[in-house]
Amino acid sequence: MKAKIVIESHKTGKSLSMYVKDRKKVNELMLVLIEAGFFVNYEPCYKDAIYEGCFICGDENVIKVCYKK
Repeated sequence: MKAKIVIESHKTGKSLSMYVKDRKKVNELMLVLIEAGFFVNYEPCYKDAIYEGCFICGDENVIKVCYKK
């Protein structure tokens, strides 16, 4: 699976954002990370024009899986 990886600001600190090619890939990658033991912050949904899901990573940082048209 190809993804564009970007480090962005997040309201609690930094986020490692992975942009994939479609919504289906967001859902697939979310399931892989859940099975690997990551804790879900929120399930995939639209936030403005971006479909994303988010994982908690430490106290201040998060990992986001995103799709943007």
